[in-house]
This record gives sequence, structure tokens and C-alpha cells, in this order.
Amino acid sequence: MNEERRICSVCGEFHPQAEMELAFRRPDLVCELPVAEREADCLESDDICILRKEHYFIRAVLPMPVADRKEPYRIGLWVEVDKVDFQRVHALWDDPAQADEPPFAVRIANHIPQLPQTLGLSASLQLTGRTTRPEISIGDPAHPLYTEQQDGIDMGRIDEYNHLF
Repeated sequence: MNEERRICSVCGEFHPQAEMELAFRRPDLVCELPVAEREADCLESDDICILRKEHYFIRAVLPMPVADRKEPYRIGLWVEVDKVDFQRVHALWDDPAQADEPPFAVRIANHIPQLPQTLGLSASLQLTGRTTRPEISIGDPAHPLYTEQQDGIDMGRIDEYNHLF
């Protein structure tokens, strides 16, 4: 069987298409900035991003169960949180008990093509541990992402997501 392979944009290695996951490098608002403005106005890493001390972003994953597979498919997204919650997440970042913290109210900070608007979509963020990304739960039951997160997706849907990058 000849499985399709793609180059990973992070490590540069080839991986089976079915093992890859859609991920956004930065929040859309940050990506839209001209380079000079971004360099002047953003404090950013692969985990957090602060824009003009007005917008606070955290990188997280949106897990979705997959039929006939143990591991969920995870879309790597950025979420925006208010300043107080951002400070709380930052204070808990290396705390071994961070997963005991209640979820935070957030808004999705990326638009996923081929879906109804996801930018600004209401969600919650659950810290999961020092070595794992926080997890997103979609809050709007009318949105297709909510349904996919609750009911799961199949390998065909994974392929559709993976062809977005």
C-alpha cells in the first residue's frame, strides 16, 4: 500500500498524511500585521503571543475523536483570553497541578477555511499539564466544529483538514 506522505512545515521531514494535523503558527490578527509593526508590537513565542498589551493569545489544540483510531485528531489553534486569565495561565504554566484549574472562557483566534466563521468563536480552554498543550472545547452547539468534537470525525475528514495546509 502506497500511503501519501507530506513534508512537515515544522521539522521538514516527510510523514504519512494520516498522521499530520492542521496547525496555525500564529493568531490571524498577528499574521495580518506588516513585519515592522509585528516586530514592534508583539511579544511572541510558540506558546503565547501578546499584541500591544491589548490582545493576549495562547496556543492550544482542539481535539476531535476519530473513528477506528485511539488518538484524537488535533487542530492546533490560537485562542484569545482576557488579561486576567492570561496572567493566571502564565502563573500556572509550570505548575504540576495546573490541570485542576477550572476552564477559561476564550475566543478562537484563527479562521479555519471551508467552515463557517471560527474567528471569535466562543470556547473554553482547559490546562492539561506542563508538557502538553491546553485543550479547547467549542461552546456553540450550532457550529460544525462543536458537532465534530462531540461526535468525532473519520479519516476522510482528516484528509480534508490536512489539505488546508
